[in-house]
Amino acid sequence: MIWEKTVLYGMQGTLVIKKEQLKELKHCKSELTNIKEEFSDSKSSIKKPGLSSTTWQGSLADSFKSVRSDMKSAYNDIYGKQLNEVFKKLNERINSLNDEIHSLGQDISSLKKKIEKLEKEEKQSRH
Repeated sequence: MIWEKTVLYGMQGTLVIKKEQLKELKHCKSELTNIKEEFSDSKSSIKKPGLSSTTWQGSLADSFKSVRSDMKSAYNDIYGKQLNEVFKKLNERINSLNDEIHSLGQDISSLKKKIEKLEKEEKQSRH
């Protein structure tokens, strides 16, 4: 029975750790969602300043347009691909942790019942 109780305490400790990890991942997802929204709002700044015949012209304007085009491509890659991949991995890990927590909770419950049964049997054998 000592072994079972030791295992139970270890499982309970693991459960606490996994719940804390889940809490941190959910917080991270929330923060990342806010950052993604801010990042989305900043897309229009790539187009500033506007170029016209009264502003930059010639090779400097062409270089500026090239840099702006590169920025737009990088922005689209980050916003459209990279952030989506990060969210996908976060969601997968959150789901995995939820499954692990659920399974661990069931294992703990079963082990508690086993310990109660062993304690009852031990108590009965003393009488």
